[in-house]
Amino acid sequence: MFHPSRGGVRGGQDQFSWDNVKEDKYRECYLGHSLKAPVGRWQKGKDLTWYAKNRDEDALSRSRAELIAIKQAEEDAMAEALGLKKRTVTESDISARELRSVLKKEQDTNDEDAAEEADVAKGLGFKQYVTVLLLLRTTGERRLRFC
Repeated sequence: MFHPSRGGVRGGQDQFSWDNVKEDKYRECYLGHSLKAPVGRWQKGKDLTWYAKNRDEDALSRSRAELIAIKQAEEDAMAEALGLKKRTVTESDISARELRSVLKKEQDTNDEDAAEEADVAKGLGFKQYVTVLLLLRTTGERRLRFC
């Protein structure tokens, strides 16, 4: 039933080396050969187990919180668009008088910009005609410069 064991070396933990696997013709047959016995230029000096390392938990929690906030905002916007939720109105601390003064300043700067643009008529065609009319209307001058 039981026969005496044959002589010779059958291998063992003390005789195994990943360096020997690196040089072996059939290294692909060893489980874990790509991590334990890397061969090739691209693997030299690289951390091949980067995916198993601990991540920065603080950054991970921040990104999760940001993702949750974005999803909540999108859900609220969709509910408002569908009429399921009352629209949120943002209140402003600006008075009507302040608003009028800001709009007036903006209108004045737009008029100044239009006058500067109308000072030099550019190009040919309809744009030139519109620029000339705008210049005559805003400045009242009779002489024009063309470039």
